[in-house]
Amino acid sequence: MWNGLQFIVQTSLLKKETLGLATALHLPTGTSPALLHTPTRKEKGLIISFTGFSMQGYQDVRIAAVNNAFANMGYRVITPQISTIDALCIHPRAIEEVKQAIISISANPVLNPNKHKPAIFAPSFTAGIAALAVAELPAQTVSAMCLLGSFCHFESTIQFALGNPNKTDDYGMHVILKNFLPYEIGDKPELEAILQTALADNGLRRKEPQLPALLQQVSKETSDFYGQLKNDAGFRQALIQQAYTKIPDFNSWKNRLDLSQHAHKVDCKVAIIHGKDDDVIPASESVLLHQLIHAQNPQVRLEVSPLLSHGDPKFGWKVLGEVASLARAFAYFLEKS
Repeated sequence: MWNGLQFIVQTSLLKKETLGLATALHLPTGTSPALLHTPTRKEKGLIISFTGFSMQGYQDVRIAAVNNAFANMGYRVITPQISTIDALCIHPRAIEEVKQAIISISANPVLNPNKHKPAIFAPSFTAGIAALAVAELPAQTVSAMCLLGSFCHFESTIQFALGNPNKTDDYGMHVILKNFLPYEIGDKPELEAILQTALADNGLRRKEPQLPALLQQVSKETSDFYGQLKNDAGFRQALIQQAYTKIPDFNSWKNRLDLSQHAHKVDCKVAIIHGKDDDVIPASESVLLHQLIHAQNPQVRLEVSPLLSHGDPKFGWKVLGEVASLARAFAYFLEKS
C-alpha cells in the first residue's frame, strides 16, 4: 500500500504543479507537442498520462501534479497533446490520436530509452477514450491502466451530465452543448460565444466571470434561449437527443464511443477509481465498466471513494485515516507500471 499512499501525499499535501520539459512527439500525421517528466531516481517504468477535457489542454496543472508525483516515485512520465481532447471535442478521432500517441511514445528511443511497456493514466471522459484506444490496440501493448472517473455507456453518460438535478458543476453540460447543439440548431455565433465563455469561466476558475457581461451584450433571443438551456434539464436533454440523430454516420460514431461494447477487449491490468458523489459522470459508470472488464479479465480493481469528486481529490490531514482503500487502488496500478 506504500506506493499508493506516497502517490496520494505527493498529489495533495506535497503537490507540485511544475510543467515538464517541452518535447516533440513524431506521429504519422506530423509532429505534436508533449511534456516529459524524468524520474528523480532509478527509472522504474514509463507512464503515459492524458488530461481530461480541460481549458488548459495538455498543460493542465492538475495532470502536472500527477506527473510530478509519478516522477518523484521513479517513473518517466509523458503527457502528449491530443488535439481533439484539447479542443473539447467529443469525437471518435480522439481514439485514433490516443492510439498513435501510445504507439509512437513506446517506439521512440529518446522518449522511452529503456524500452518499457507503457502504463496509462487518464481522468474523466478521457479515461474512457484511453480505454477504447487500448481495446483497439494489439494485445499486451500496455502494462496497466488507471482510469479515474471514467464513463462506460456513452449515451447514458451524456444524458446524466445534461439532466442531473444535483450537479454543482455545469462544466460537463457546457462541453456537451458545445459539441452537439450545432447539429440541431446550426451555427449560432452568439450562442457559441456564450458556451465558450461559460467553459472558460469555470475551467480557468476566473475570479471575475465574463459570462454575465456577455449575456447583457447578446440579443435577448439568444440570452433567453441560453437561459432555457441552462435551467430546463428536460428541454436540453430533448434537444441533444434530437441532435444525436443528425450526426453524420451517427450509429457507427456512437457505437465506437460506447465503451460498454468494447470493454471486454481490455486485456491489461486496470485500476478503476471513481468519486462516490461525482455529479458529472456517475460512479455507476465505473461499476458497470468493472463488471464488463472482469467478465474477460480478472486483473481489474474497482474503488468508489468518498474522497474524490469528479476526479479531483478532497484530501487533507483530517481524512488521512480513511485513505487506505484508495491507496491500495493506486498501488494496484503502480504494481505493473
